[in-house]
Amino acid sequence: MNEAAVAEFTAVHRGPVIGPADVRFDRARRSFNALVEARPELIVRPIDDADVAAAIGFARARGLGVSVRGGGHSVAGHSVGHGSLMIDLRLLREVTVEEDAQRVLVGGGACWNDVDAVTQGAELALPGGTYGDTGVGGLTLTGGIGHLTGAYGLTLDNLVSARLVTAAGEVIRAAADREPELFWALRGGGGNFGVVTEFEFALHPVLLMTGGIVIHSLRDAPAALRAFRDMRAELPDALTLMPQLLPTADYVEEPRGLLTSVAYIGPPAEAAAALAPFRSAARPLFDNVGVNYYSQLQSLFPYLPFGLRNYWTGRFVETMPDDLIDGLVEDFAHNNPGVYSAMLFEPLHGAAARAEATGTAFAFRHARFNISPMAIWADPALDEEQVTWAQTVRDRLRPLSTGGYLNYATDDTAETTEDAYGAQTFARLQAAKRTWDPGNLFRHNHNIPPTA
Repeated sequence: MNEAAVAEFTAVHRGPVIGPADVRFDRARRSFNALVEARPELIVRPIDDADVAAAIGFARARGLGVSVRGGGHSVAGHSVGHGSLMIDLRLLREVTVEEDAQRVLVGGGACWNDVDAVTQGAELALPGGTYGDTGVGGLTLTGGIGHLTGAYGLTLDNLVSARLVTAAGEVIRAAADREPELFWALRGGGGNFGVVTEFEFALHPVLLMTGGIVIHSLRDAPAALRAFRDMRAELPDALTLMPQLLPTADYVEEPRGLLTSVAYIGPPAEAAAALAPFRSAARPLFDNVGVNYYSQLQSLFPYLPFGLRNYWTGRFVETMPDDLIDGLVEDFAHNNPGVYSAMLFEPLHGAAARAEATGTAFAFRHARFNISPMAIWADPALDEEQVTWAQTVRDRLRPLSTGGYLNYATDDTAETTEDAYGAQTFARLQAAKRTWDPGNLFRHNHNIPPTA
């Protein structure tokens, strides 16, 4: 991008415009995932919808694709599209709670910390990311599994409306009664249809909860995971458990084990009864489950810094037989002990499972679990080893699976994306894409092309 073009655009865009010659450029294009080295043509930070529309028009006139950064945590690197015009929404982070209506308006660049701080002040909440620095936009548009999933569904199930700027530069609001097909596509179809500058979510009364962390030794992990699996059939909506095989040295002497986050909407006595099968499966090394605010449970995990090397993948499964559990624990135990790699088990239960299967573009209501190997390391010399480890775990899951969760997918292929929806949903999403982005301007994502 030459300096004259940057100067021309700066005259019509009120927010910061960062060209390749700008001293801020390299820092502004930094990706969460160090495996991804991308160089946009231009980076802009809009302050309103008019700025976003101007950026889209500038990109369209020059044949550039548009990439969109919300929180910036896209493990596939989509926040920073190579050769794109990158729209960085970090200045659009306003959060406004409407207490009487139990609604919240959230700027497109907000993170979950921004949302939780304001909504919890009103003793309200909605299902959100379990890491507070996760962007609201990316998580919402593709799913959203969190501590309140059993009680209130996925994040996208709580979306009431979305204001977005389309590929044509128009500012519209999509909701169930206004552009319903676009609203359907936004809830699961990712950033394929426009730049969402404001989300409107439904809120729920959530104040004191019972929760915390339970840690089992790696030796006892299979027994604990079997208990988790068996509990799924009758897991109460109020309880969400998320086991992870990961480094545990910050909590116990054993360097690796099974750490399970516990979130229960209700008092400790009720939580203890619901947790009894899990606790009795094997004696925990650590258990601090007690009374907590929801905002405290949202702070259970330390943030992952930008700049580590990440390869995440996984599959939704309908069952976890004993031999699969044993194999997964063995895969984790045999991985390099000097890395940060983990394996996450998330239940899809309660409100998330009961939602109408075709009511949104999220395609896995029938799945019982989402299992995700997450390879995380620092040394480039370990790239092949760690990618191979994650892919081996994913391939172990394939026979029991119908697809994977795109929010955790480093792979970026047409097969990966179509897999995540199934043929019927994917065809419907393509029809929406042809309506709202026929030129595939928004292609730096898990892309849904307008045509085959």
